[in-house]
Amino acid sequence: LCSKNLNVIVDAEKEILLNTLKYKPFLIKPNNYELGDIFNKVLENEEEIIECAKELQKMGARNVLVSLGKRGGIMICEEGNVYKSSAPSGKLINSTGAGDSVVAGFIEEFEKEKDYKKAFLKGICAGSASAFSEEFATKEEIYKLYDKINN
Repeated sequence: LCSKNLNVIVDAEKEILLNTLKYKPFLIKPNNYELGDIFNKVLENEEEIIECAKELQKMGARNVLVSLGKRGGIMICEEGNVYKSSAPSGKLINSTGAGDSVVAGFIEEFEKEKDYKKAFLKGICAGSASAFSEEFATKEEIYKLYDKINN
């Protein structure tokens, strides 16, 4: 995979995720519960989340974006930067697909700007906007939250 210059993104649980790390995926996106499950512990705080995410980097992941649901997310980048964001406020309507929306928002912004922080924030906003919608969020709903969180 790496010889073809592909950026592989993995959003999967425990064994499947761990089995991909030898291929050095560009991004993995566990949620905090999945991350804890990988290391057989309940993650109590941001420091523990960051520590476990960095461990996954040592195992091969280039970037780790941990979604924290209504608490937002944390991203550990291959350059060493750590980004944190709370989720924008809103009324939870349907959380199904919110994690997928985080990945989609990240990809869309990263492809445009190649900026990890902006891509991370766009992912958090896309996930939140989808959670605040009956269906997946519209581009307008995502940008409304992004403009709020990015200012």
